[in-house]
Amino acid sequence: MASDKVKTLGIVPDYKMYLYYVDGQGRVCRKRKHDDGFAEVLDSGVTREKGFLYYLDKQGDISRSPMARRGAKV
Repeated sequence: MASDKVKTLGIVPDYKMYLYYVDGQGRVCRKRKHDDGFAEVLDSGVTREKGFLYYLDKQGDISRSPMARRGAKV
């Protein structure tokens, strides 16, 4: 599956303590794994396009890949 790097942030993730995600507004957030508190916004993020999955990759940058659709012929 091909992925595109959208924005270079260089965040050094700590996956033992935090969960990292890109929310609906395209902001990069992190939340403590064993806490019901609010998420901390790390970066203002990107403008999202429909049909793509946005995530924080291993280098700490925002990447995107096309979403797989059920029944889609490739």
